Amino acid sequence: MLLISSALAMIGAVQVAEAAVTTYKVQETFFEPDTQPNDSIFIGTFDFDDVTKTVSNLKGILSESMTGTSAVYPNDTMTWLTLDYQLSSVAVDTNADSINDGLLVTTFKNNSSNTFWKGTGGDGWSPQAGVDAGGVYYGFPRAGNNSGNAYAMIFVNTTNPLAALTQNQIDKLAYADCAPGGMMGAVCMTGTSVAGYGAIGTMSGYPVSQTITLAAPVPEPETYAMLMAGLGLMGLVARKRRKNG
Repeated sequence: MLLISSALAMIGAVQVAEAAVTTYKVQETFFEPDTQPNDSIFIGTFDFDDVTKTVSNLKGILSESMTGTSAVYPNDTMTWLTLDYQLSSVAVDTNADSINDGLLVTTFKNNSSNTFWKGTGGDGWSPQAGVDAGGVYYGFPRAGNNSGNAYAMIFVNTTNPLAALTQNQIDKLAYADCAPGGMMGAVCMTGTSVAGYGAIGTMSGYPVSQTITLAAPVPEPETYAMLMAGLGLMGLVARKRRKNG
């Protein structure tokens, strides 16, 4: 009985360890009326800790809808930017009830949040700062100072990441693209909504959808070791029972 209890405890420990942090896939789409049939699309993954209610490792790729041919996603020929740096995670209340219901999480192309011109004040990267700056790039007026940053902002429901977004939550999604394929003179391509930030994107783009799904878990080597040890103990118990039976 002691062996059985030990084995079950080890397997239970593995299950608890796996339950705390889950990896999800996310895809969001910004409708771009001026670049049809191409839209701006972000595809990525992130980890969610259901104990601490935090998001980490948000990373993925962002399409540049002004590039490519008329071939439609997923058979498109658009340029895709790699966004590897999660630099912001902010709790928000999208229900206007003074209770935070989720996180707006942002991943960047550069290991810096500098995106928009700071001549108008603000933080230099947030969707509202981008609207206030008219989408003008960080470092303006010297084109050589534009670091070509880009970002995508997603919404994560901290009660249930798989829950469908409300319209209020969709309205808070945003992206910015100051890389060469997203530039129009001094203006970066952006996607925002009137309801969320007071203006649509610089080329009239705005968020229309976001979906989050479970990603296939990839257990760490330690997890495999614990699981195999637990199963080994269970096998030993079963063999002793057969001999004693």
